[in-house]
Amino acid sequence: MEHKKFSRVAESLRKFQRAELKEFEAELGDRPVDAVYVDPLENNAVLDTVLSGNTTFLFGRKGTGKSTIIARAQSEIRTKKESLSVYLDVKSINESSQTSDVLSKIPDGYEFDNEVIQPHLLRKSFLIEVFSRLIDELDGICKKTGIVDRFLGKHWKYEDLQRELNKLKEQVRSGIMNETEIPILQSIENEAKNRHRSLNKKDESAEVKVSANPVLPTGSFNLRSGSVDEVLDDDELYSKYSSAVLRTFPYQDFIIKLSSLLDELSFSSLIVFFDDFSELNWIDQRLFVDVILAPLNNTSDEKIKLKVAAYPGRVYYGNIDPGKIDIINLDFFNLYKSSEVQTMEEKATDYTKRLLENRFRSFGINPVDFFSSAVELKEYYSLLFQVSFNVPRLIGHILHTCYLDQISRSEKITLQSIRLASKKHYEKVLSAYFDRKNRFATEPFSRKLDRRNQQILLEKLTSEAGSLKSKISTGEVGGKYFERLSNPPVSHFTIYPTLEPMLASLELNFLVTKYHEMRNKSGEDVSVYCLNYGLCEDKRLAWGYPKGRRDDRSYFVQRCFSFNSVIHQFLASTVTIKCDICDATYPIEDRDKIKYFDWQCRECKQGRCSEVSLSDDYINELQTLNDDLKLEEVELDILEVLYSEDREMRAGEVSALIDKSHQLVGWRTKTLKDINLVDKEIKDNVTVNKITDRAKEIYFGEKA
Repeated sequence: MEHKKFSRVAESLRKFQRAELKEFEAELGDRPVDAVYVDPLENNAVLDTVLSGNTTFLFGRKGTGKSTIIARAQSEIRTKKESLSVYLDVKSINESSQTSDVLSKIPDGYEFDNEVIQPHLLRKSFLIEVFSRLIDELDGICKKTGIVDRFLGKHWKYEDLQRELNKLKEQVRSGIMNETEIPILQSIENEAKNRHRSLNKKDESAEVKVSANPVLPTGSFNLRSGSVDEVLDDDELYSKYSSAVLRTFPYQDFIIKLSSLLDELSFSSLIVFFDDFSELNWIDQRLFVDVILAPLNNTSDEKIKLKVAAYPGRVYYGNIDPGKIDIINLDFFNLYKSSEVQTMEEKATDYTKRLLENRFRSFGINPVDFFSSAVELKEYYSLLFQVSFNVPRLIGHILHTCYLDQISRSEKITLQSIRLASKKHYEKVLSAYFDRKNRFATEPFSRKLDRRNQQILLEKLTSEAGSLKSKISTGEVGGKYFERLSNPPVSHFTIYPTLEPMLASLELNFLVTKYHEMRNKSGEDVSVYCLNYGLCEDKRLAWGYPKGRRDDRSYFVQRCFSFNSVIHQFLASTVTIKCDICDATYPIEDRDKIKYFDWQCRECKQGRCSEVSLSDDYINELQTLNDDLKLEEVELDILEVLYSEDREMRAGEVSALIDKSHQLVGWRTKTLKDINLVDKEIKDNVTVNKITDRAKEIYFGEKA
């Protein structure tokens, strides 16, 4: 049994940040991605769509293989040499721009609150950095491949455009602003301060003096963090803001020059891959589309092709027409959608089989040598699909746990060991999303509250499933349909499609997954969801549905599996609708009516309504937490990886497991070292990181 090769298979699957797999070149050759790539659909249908001449949006949750598809597509483009391709990690660019020094230097005669001007300049810095990186990457590719020799230099050179971008970048970082930006920033600040004043009007002790002058002096009072983003949720104000930002960037001229360059080099197109697009906050994402993506897509005479990787349900198209682009969703249900559950599962399991057999073969080993012969291999592939829903990174985590628990001891993997691995992944990773992040992450209260509400909803769903299991077993519900089922599966449930947004965050974090669409016994359309396999193992709930029955497809539509009432009860107890001016409240059931009137308050006719959480109990709970122990979310992610891996790790190894740049990990581990949570040491000229006993005790409850 070749233990190390199995370990490398698992590592190659779970480390999929940029997906080039350079660290595996010794085993896989100088083009590792080409060696291991397996398309989610037969005949490379997904890859061919990405390589088409259309703008493409590639949707999928974390670890679904978006970056791998991009890497394989780039390899194909470079082989054909008909087009140029550039890869930009949007999240990493945003992270680097947020840490740059940006000064607030306002034109004479104007003053702005720091909550208005600083985010504005950081956003501009990010937008310039994106375009600057595009030019730098293009320049590097040309020089590296000798393509620059094809350029005759009749019109302009790279250096000219780089010089213009650097000048623009320097202006933003030094705080120099265009006069055209001032009016809209004034409007934003006025609106933010008016809202601030309205929210505090009932507090008689707060004597806020607001000038009648359009330019409100900063000294009147300070805006709270996040108040400007709330103002920019107003579509009309945001539209004016984005137009003003766009006018300060001569991108139209830049795009014309890029198109000219492609003509000079005799390339048909420039294909730009934008990865981790959904990691941006909502305002940054909208500006990124309106200032970068839409102009590139709409005004380059099809010389520039865009390929964008994003999370499902978290994307803004702006002026990009979704009807004129290709959209691929890599999540299980969307990829293998079929009228029959069994057909859908067969297609998905086939991908699991193709993915694993190719991966094992690429590393020179055979799956049959590592799985117990007690059942056929297809049973293992089917179970691996169920515990991961074909997310390569999750499969890698499951196999890594099996390596630690079985393979390293020269034992073979069984079905039970895969189930146990899924349970461990739930306990160590997925449940930590709630517990550790809510207790120790430094983040806006609204985000903690959202996560807390997700936790409450998940608890209600699992509690209902557990209760249903007991009722079926005792014959209280279901009647003869459930006869002879000693351990009835209760992992799946149905809801109306209109309630799907309520499960979006849980689905993004793999705690629930959409499984099917069908009609219930009343002829109504319903969506079938299922709980995470590891969660079901933890709660002792049977996963799936009875096999071998003539009517197994109808199992899901039994009325007892309808969880609509569970979600409605959750909404009624945790969410209401409230006016930001007069504090009038409305039941959540009135949401559609209020939304129809653009969220205008029916009472005062001036305020805007929004959904707010009923959070008094949780506010009190948060106030008991020790602020001194709180860390940034990325710092908690670093500690979680160092704890779960329990070994010394390079920044690059950590970054590949948490979807952050290795530069950011290196910077953050220095901060963690200063507060004695991480030890750093140089070994063989490489800096390695290890979690300290103090961090284990504080954040993971482990005594030294």
